[in-house]
Amino acid sequence: MNKKNKSLLWLFPYLSLLALGFMMLWPLSAKATIMTFELGMEFSGGTPPEGTAPWITATFDDSFGGVDTVRLTMAADNLTDNEFISGWYFNFDPDLDLNQLGFSYISGGVAESNITINTGVNSFQADGDGLYDILFDFPPPPGQPGNRFTAGDTVVYDITYTSAIDVSSFNFFSAPAGGHGPFVTAAHIQGIGPDDEDSGWVSVPDASIMFLLGPSLIGLGILGRRKKRK
Repeated sequence: MNKKNKSLLWLFPYLSLLALGFMMLWPLSAKATIMTFELGMEFSGGTPPEGTAPWITATFDDSFGGVDTVRLTMAADNLTDNEFISGWYFNFDPDLDLNQLGFSYISGGVAESNITINTGVNSFQADGDGLYDILFDFPPPPGQPGNRFTAGDTVVYDITYTSAIDVSSFNFFSAPAGGHGPFVTAAHIQGIGPDDEDSGWVSVPDASIMFLLGPSLIGLGILGRRKKRK
């Protein structure tokens, strides 16, 4: 063994410990991805919200619960004044059974009793866009504007399935139905303008989809996303 190889022998114990640590962390990192949709584009020709885009965000996080659970956090951080969300649309992996999804309310500025969740394959059309599989409906109760999904509010749900799912299960385009799009998500925002009478339909430019990936998923996550986007 030459002198150069001998001089590197001291590295072996540290490399072994590093490899062992990676092996121990692998099960934790194998399902630890965050995907955020930043909705900052008005697509219908309506009125954009007055605040700074992105006006609202949807974050999917599969580090909560087991392999069958993804946490969805919907946030209206950049709405202003009396602007509010009346409906939010998402897609689901067409190779999975949409009827096997379950939704559990975790927390939010909107009471669970004021939220209706509807599911159906390509059943819900956002104005001027395609068809979506999941609709969170936030109807403004008459005379109760305080219960609207408005500026600064956050609504959190755990979405479960009968087998393994992850954030990529919700990273699909809407089915074509004329108009604009397709988009991965869309939402209807009302109460816009000086008289609170205008509304707009917002979505996310493809460049505003952000992933934070566990170490073992970096390559897989990027490859999966590119495959879906062809």
